[in-house]
Amino acid sequence: MGRKRDRLLFAPRRKRHPGCLMNILLLFFVLALVFGLNHVNNGHATLLHQPVTVAGMASAYEGFPILHLSDLHAARFGEAQQRIRQLIRLENYRAVCLTGDMVGRSGDVQPLLDLLAQLPTDVPVFLIAGDDDPEAIRSRHVGTGEVKADFIRQAEEAGAIYLDSPYKVVYEGRNVWFSPASLYTTDLRAAAFALEERRAELVAGGADTPDGAAALRAVEYQIDVLASADEARKEMKPDDCYILLSHVPLDATAVSGLHEGERLQRKAVNFPGTVSLILAGHWNNGQWRLPLIGPVYVPSGEVGLRGWLPGDREVSGLAMVYAVPEYISPGLGVSGAYPWWMPFRLFNRPQLTLIKLTARIT
Repeated sequence: MGRKRDRLLFAPRRKRHPGCLMNILLLFFVLALVFGLNHVNNGHATLLHQPVTVAGMASAYEGFPILHLSDLHAARFGEAQQRIRQLIRLENYRAVCLTGDMVGRSGDVQPLLDLLAQLPTDVPVFLIAGDDDPEAIRSRHVGTGEVKADFIRQAEEAGAIYLDSPYKVVYEGRNVWFSPASLYTTDLRAAAFALEERRAELVAGGADTPDGAAALRAVEYQIDVLASADEARKEMKPDDCYILLSHVPLDATAVSGLHEGERLQRKAVNFPGTVSLILAGHWNNGQWRLPLIGPVYVPSGEVGLRGWLPGDREVSGLAMVYAVPEYISPGLGVSGAYPWWMPFRLFNRPQLTLIKLTARIT
């Protein structure tokens, strides 16, 4: 027994196979290669041509082109910015839509201003705010009497149009109306009544503090917005084209109030005609994607099914919401809404989209 124990104690150690170290080095090499290629890939934006079929659309709107960008999140592309400039200048479009989170949590407005400087000056550029952007209309005192956030005012000075009420673009002698999605999902009369009540409360005694004065300015601004929308409605016609901008994609829940019983309809309560298209963003194409699989993980949000491997539905691309086509932009930057371990885009190139309306089934 003792001899057996001695043999075990003094037995020579097995030599580690050099293949183990080689496997570790190979793993690090592969990871470095993947992330290196991903970095190069994500530094070069692409332009997608997306036809959108609008059932029953008047022939005058055939081919109406829109450049759609979203979720810049103050991203800087360095030398690759030249690629974005080329993509923008090589295409023809009649409107540009920026559907929110162009500044993001950093508050850095300069990348947005650089982008605006590359856009043509003879085409309207519509901007809405996203959930990661600073508060667009200030309802609290922040040291200034301006009702609009700094990034909104700077963007307007650079040529953008902050879209808070309908805006008309004339195309081939017909009207194309661009509107914030709130005009699609909100009872304007009820909203106006509530705002007037709130203004009366603030005037009666709530506006004697800096925060109260800021709240009053915000309420009066919103009342003016609703008045502008009401004036625009007087000019709208049933056969006009209506395009809505929303940062967070709309789903059935968001537009359920626009339905009569079980019959699906595209008619908006605040417009005399039907909605042709909804443009949205928010999800950054899933941020992390796997080839042939799609998004790895999408946080639980306001709408739809989320979680692990949710697929592209309601995350990016073209979908239908109660017979209304909705295009969700893959975005340009990196969202802070994702977990800390997803701080970059993986196999997910930044993307601009050139949308063209058509009555033909594609």
